[in-house]
Amino acid sequence: MPLVEQPSVIVGHLAPDLDCLTAIWILLRFGGAAEAELIFVPAGQTLDGKPADSERRVVHVDTGGGRFDHHQRASADLCAAELVRRAHAPYDLPLERMVRQVCQIDNARAPSGDNAFFNIGALIAGYNLLFPNRPQHVAQAMLPNLDAWYEHESRQIRLEQAFARRLEFATPWGLGIAMESEEGGSSKLAYGHGAVLYAYRDGNGWMGVAAQSRSRVDLSLVYDDLRSLDGEADWYLHPNKRLLLCGTAKAPPRSPSRLSLVELVEVIENQR
Repeated sequence: MPLVEQPSVIVGHLAPDLDCLTAIWILLRFGGAAEAELIFVPAGQTLDGKPADSERRVVHVDTGGGRFDHHQRASADLCAAELVRRAHAPYDLPLERMVRQVCQIDNARAPSGDNAFFNIGALIAGYNLLFPNRPQHVAQAMLPNLDAWYEHESRQIRLEQAFARRLEFATPWGLGIAMESEEGGSSKLAYGHGAVLYAYRDGNGWMGVAAQSRSRVDLSLVYDDLRSLDGEADWYLHPNKRLLLCGTAKAPPRSPSRLSLVELVEVIENQR
């Protein structure tokens, strides 16, 4: 049950940023406020000039100095979305991971990266340019993106749990990692653990082998062996020779592999 009364009006600030939008999204998705009206005021102000928390059914986020405005608190670990999360969904792990990143971005503590890459901040800025006088449109446009981000974090947690049960093996090119899960594999987890390649099997029975892009891995012989051993399966070798697939969401196989993940690993190991 939520720890605060469900709002009928949510107040954010004009030109809403990631923190403001995420706080609104949490109230809509986790705070029982799916039907709440969204109203936007100049940053720092409140609806009709009334104190932020003076009306129980009107909730201000990221503005007005109320319980969901972090600006009056000297903490780099807080943001409006974090305050709302603590009140409405304190034990939701995907949400916690998501909001932790929102706080880092809002407090200018996010890891530095290549600014040339488009990111969620640029997406929001683009929506504010498209709808400069319609912040409600910005919010409605961003809600599905935040839904998708939440699903991504949920998937990452499932992948990490599966990765804990990984199989490590030797290849001619270095460490190999194999994992089996409903989600398939994770290049980020495998390469971050030092693997030069990883093999996976997902919940559909689709399989694959992928190697780091800068490696010298050549899966041609693995592909040849699979064609002999698993000839009816729809294996595909990418022209770069570092990606070997039998079924993806983009190209479901006509004939899936009958091999287990362990049997696929044995084929790779036999290249030594």
